Amino acid sequence: HYFIQSNLRQLMMIILHVIASLCFKSSTCLDDQGLSNVDGASEHAISDRPNVVLMMADDLGWGDVSPNNPHISYTPHISMLASKGIQFIDYHSAASMCTPSRAGLLTGRFGQRTGVISNFGVYSEGGLPLTEVTLANHLKEVGYNTAVIGKWHLGHHGNYSPLMRGFDYYFGLPYSNDMGCVTCTPVYDIKVDPKCGKNKNFNISVPLFENSKIIEQPVDLTTLTNRYIESAKKFMSLSLKKEKPFFLYLPMTHVHTPLATDPKFTNYSKLGHFVDTVIEMDNYVGDVVSYLQEKDIFDNTIVIFTSDNGPCELKCNLGGKPNPFNGIWQKTVGGGGATTKFTTWEGGHRVPFIISWPDKLPAGITSSELISALDILPSLSIIAGFDLLDDRKYDGMPWPFLVPHNETRILFVPDVGLSELWALRYGSYKVYYATNPGSDCEGNSGSGFLYHNPALVFDLSSNPREDTPVSFSDLPKDFFRNVESYFKEIRDSIYSTFRSSVNWNIGRQYAPCCNESKPFCACY
Repeated sequence: HYFIQSNLRQLMMIILHVIASLCFKSSTCLDDQGLSNVDGASEHAISDRPNVVLMMADDLGWGDVSPNNPHISYTPHISMLASKGIQFIDYHSAASMCTPSRAGLLTGRFGQRTGVISNFGVYSEGGLPLTEVTLANHLKEVGYNTAVIGKWHLGHHGNYSPLMRGFDYYFGLPYSNDMGCVTCTPVYDIKVDPKCGKNKNFNISVPLFENSKIIEQPVDLTTLTNRYIESAKKFMSLSLKKEKPFFLYLPMTHVHTPLATDPKFTNYSKLGHFVDTVIEMDNYVGDVVSYLQEKDIFDNTIVIFTSDNGPCELKCNLGGKPNPFNGIWQKTVGGGGATTKFTTWEGGHRVPFIISWPDKLPAGITSSELISALDILPSLSIIAGFDLLDDRKYDGMPWPFLVPHNETRILFVPDVGLSELWALRYGSYKVYYATNPGSDCEGNSGSGFLYHNPALVFDLSSNPREDTPVSFSDLPKDFFRNVESYFKEIRDSIYSTFRSSVNWNIGRQYAPCCNESKPFCACY
């Protein structure tokens, strides 16, 4: 049962440092795809621990990068990264919306445990509960320099700043780049004008922070990527001078709307603003990897590229593509609506995931193992040598090259804004007890929230489009009894173990504002 397996996994993580070390020394531990097991760092000197660079795009679809989509060729740097590591083609974000996804990634816990099931906003007093411990907290405790450069979106007021959540350095936006107006440089969006002075709904502009200080408001999106790259290089250089391993978390602005690029990428592709933005993002990846290679630290750096959730269909041609995970049942039988961001349909949370670590991992591998953003924290606990807390449950499991996944994996899929779980992956099967579409390009949200009894079941191995449910007669014996047991056990686990409480209070006084006397809180 799921709950029993979860407890066993918690116990397994405690002894994995020893097991993984023995496997590494003998070089004989392999999983069924030939991925070498790597050892933990609990007995290593701090200097031997690998650096970690975690690059996470915003609203990027599974089919928006060339390693997943042979029909496109404009992400060569991401393809090169994939050629140097492992590409997981069945990876899932922790949720299908910005804030819950980031909370899950950094804590290894479902939003139903952390309490973070929706986005924080401009006027939010709270953020990720202070009772939650982040990946940065853990890595800092074992000697890492830590930085977040990019979009935070886990609280910006008081103790919710990244500087209070385990990060030594912060340079970036406190939330999404559409949560306020921006400079009047060329920016592109759908159904809204993001420029300050053009939209009366915006009375505060988007700020850019360095540590606890607003250094620009409104932010200039056309220069932001270059500043991110320079900040990342400075941080890595400082860490090298200190002879300390580093954790560099790079939650990108790309490809969340409004879209804007450095002028050299404007109309670069001749394929539209979205592709121009993807190309700038790909160059960002290339610049970071090139710096690691230049400093001769790439081989002992874990480099991850992924996305926080799937694309936003509401943004039409300014949004990405989930292909082939299109949720066709919802778009036809289900009454229409979006099946990507904000939903539990496969395109909402199945996103790119590439990991490179040349010192330890083979190159050019494609894996179909089912993995999740929830797995990052427990996996790095083994590699970097920090202990998981024993007063709470974690919802991830170590990567398969650390511990082979010998049993069919059960992965629950949270729906944003809901305190209950209604969907899961059971191996290649996707099970829905409820569906809830988002708004598509035309603003259609279909029939809204629908319960399904019996559940809808799709076999993604033969039907990634999710158009025709599996006939009950074709399902394995005791399928529904097992699935219902998994749901009961995870719900019992959530309600019987440690959960955090979120401060959802809002107020104008909590908004980040450079100068109250200026329009849009502008610094100038």
